[in-house]
Amino acid sequence: MKQVKFFLVALMAVVMGMSVTSCMNGDDNHNVTMTVPVKYNFGSFLMGDATTKLVPTTELGFLDGNMYIISCQYDQSQVTANSTSIPVTLLSTPLCIDPKGNEGLNPQKTEPTNPLYSLDKQQSSLVYYDKNTIVLTMPYWVKVTNSSVEDSEVKKHSFVLSYDPEAMTASDTKLKLYISHVVEDAGETVTRSNFTYAYRAYSIRAALAAFKEKTGKLPKYLELTAEINNSKDELVDKDGKETSVERSVEYDYAFTE
Repeated sequence: MKQVKFFLVALMAVVMGMSVTSCMNGDDNHNVTMTVPVKYNFGSFLMGDATTKLVPTTELGFLDGNMYIISCQYDQSQVTANSTSIPVTLLSTPLCIDPKGNEGLNPQKTEPTNPLYSLDKQQSSLVYYDKNTIVLTMPYWVKVTNSSVEDSEVKKHSFVLSYDPEAMTASDTKLKLYISHVVEDAGETVTRSNFTYAYRAYSIRAALAAFKEKTGKLPKYLELTAEINNSKDELVDKDGKETSVERSVEYDYAFTE
């Protein structure tokens, strides 16, 4: 099975939110490289602590999104414990991770039309920007044309996040979220035999509020669920037999009031 490699595909699941100090030039080298989710903030990027700004050393150009993933480098020797503004060198173009189209958080499940390729902590991930915002990495099936994925193909795919307030009980400790992969093919038959990754930031504020209203507290865990199939891009075969499986993965929710 071939994987189509886009910006940060190899780094996302392992490196996002982590800093790695470079030692290429010995102990005197203070450069730190990191890949992090950020909010765009008038020519700079705001980290999840809502106080630290990452300021690119080169002009950004026009950005019309809200949430991004950036890969950057900074000089650790120029940063103190009280630093709130850090000059950074961008290592690649910022990747917008805002929800698209009908994506977002819904209190009612959208039925998926296609499976995800997988949902596990090896090939997918959930990281927190802040207590109300999660960033998901989701592998999914795509059509490849001449060794690349065309924009028209990418635009067909959406990933809707949902929760069910009616299913919550007072004793719950897990906030359950469902990912629906929806593809708009306009009735045409499309063969998708490669996979790539979608990166999305979602506000889960409404789901957390509903959970707290029902239980009186915040959750201890977030549980993601989706239909997955790592063999082919289908939920059911031509005879109507279900070929995908519903898979869940759990993440700690470590935030407090």
